[in-house]
Amino acid sequence: MLVRWYGHAFVYLISSTGVRVAIDPYGDETVKYRFPDHLQADVVLISSEAEDRSAGEKLYGTPQIFRSITAIGPNNARGHIFKGIQTFRDKSQGSLHGKNTAFVFKLDHVTFAHLGDLAHTLNKDQLAEFGKVDVLFLPIGNEILSNDDLDKITADLGARIIIPIAFKTNLSGDMDIRPLEKYLEGKKNVRMLDGSELLIGQADLPSEPWIYVLKAP
Repeated sequence: MLVRWYGHAFVYLISSTGVRVAIDPYGDETVKYRFPDHLQADVVLISSEAEDRSAGEKLYGTPQIFRSITAIGPNNARGHIFKGIQTFRDKSQGSLHGKNTAFVFKLDHVTFAHLGDLAHTLNKDQLAEFGKVDVLFLPIGNEILSNDDLDKITADLGARIIIPIAFKTNLSGDMDIRPLEKYLEGKKNVRMLDGSELLIGQADLPSEPWIYVLKAP
């Protein structure tokens, strides 16, 4: 299946059967990435109502949209379950920056997780809701999370492919977020890709964790 990164936290997937999933599409006011023209989707997942993650109305077609706290629990769309898991955008149970919905789902026998704007490590109950994850879209920009926190999250979820998202680039506008280089310091098993998309199947999953860095569009 195809995985494409449109910048910031916006990830787009197309399964082998043609199911199109858009996650955390950004609006026009915060980041400066160019939104793709006439992009069609069947399913839209939105982790929070922050402007840089909640522009589901910009997708074309007639997608089923699962939004933030209303998306917690199992959501059935196009024959697949997209499970929303309640987490938080701070380390104080959401008292500072509010709640966050992370998503876990399986397409083409590969389990994906998108953590939204997660800002804490995961507790035992949350980990049980995720189960084992194959491909993790990891938001590395929020410096509330240390590199050790990020490493613990990936290890706890058992991810074999980690795709960094939501980090500082020249198109991040005024967002005060961590650049990719700070996250990659001291990391091994890093693969820098030449483009913003990747084909992934069950047979492509490595036996040990690898970080795949997609190129900003």
